[in-house]
Amino acid sequence: MTYKDNGKERTGKLIILTIAAAAAVILAVRPDIRYLAVDAMTHIGVKGELTAEPRTPELEAGLREYSLEELRQDPAVTVDQSLLLINLENRLSEDFAADVAVYKDSDVQMNRCMHDAYADLSAAVKEKFGESLFVMSAYRTEEEQEKEIEENGDLAAEEGASEHQAGLALDVYIRFYAGSGFLKTDVGQWVNSNCWKYGFIIRYPYYGEKETGIPYEPWHLRYVGAPHAEIIHKNRLTLESYMEMLEIGNFYRYGEFLITRQEEEPLILPEAFSSVVLSPDNQGGWIAAVEMESDSR
Repeated sequence: MTYKDNGKERTGKLIILTIAAAAAVILAVRPDIRYLAVDAMTHIGVKGELTAEPRTPELEAGLREYSLEELRQDPAVTVDQSLLLINLENRLSEDFAADVAVYKDSDVQMNRCMHDAYADLSAAVKEKFGESLFVMSAYRTEEEQEKEIEENGDLAAEEGASEHQAGLALDVYIRFYAGSGFLKTDVGQWVNSNCWKYGFIIRYPYYGEKETGIPYEPWHLRYVGAPHAEIIHKNRLTLESYMEMLEIGNFYRYGEFLITRQEEEPLILPEAFSSVVLSPDNQGGWIAAVEMESDSR
């Protein structure tokens, strides 16, 4: 005969039901938590495949050496600051000059490389939700960053370690919802899920604190451009881990793009390209996203 303690069994079931009910209530009243739960589940198995391109004789035959000056003078080449890795270990140099300009007719300064991308993102928000996307903080001078540290302490990055000093970061919000409250809105959730389509990433994602050292900031957008934003988003990467993937001198295929990270001049790039976006990496090297001519693969 098997003895069964029905009282303990009922208590166990009651505890499980209570926990489930509490979780359901939290998900119902906390749209930000519900978003994160759904996002984590729906991203399982989603990948943007970045594959190493073998240095075959065919590839080698199509490569040649370029000087930076030659690339800067080519109208098909854009040289910008979009892929600077900026953190405590990779600070901006004392003589760094951010390539910033005032955005449209506002008083907001941001890096030139993302003006068009932000215009497209904010226009999409307006069309989809009828809401205006505002910028709380964009470019900061070193003096402004020092003031930010004085006012916010550990919540602000140290001088030279802030992306705001390069004008590459945007702290965005909508009316009545800023900071962590941004994720409680439909706009905030849509921006977190779709900003990669416009060349932005959530710089400090909820799954990346171990690598970035910074907790989740759903309001902090960082421009990296195409196709990097798509690769980072679809593969659940941080900017740090993406940079580590790109080994010096190698080529990587992503759709019609060849991506390469190289250390110094001359840069070795394909000759048959339709466009190139080239950026320093703030680690002594350069990263190029080379869009290939359709018949050059």
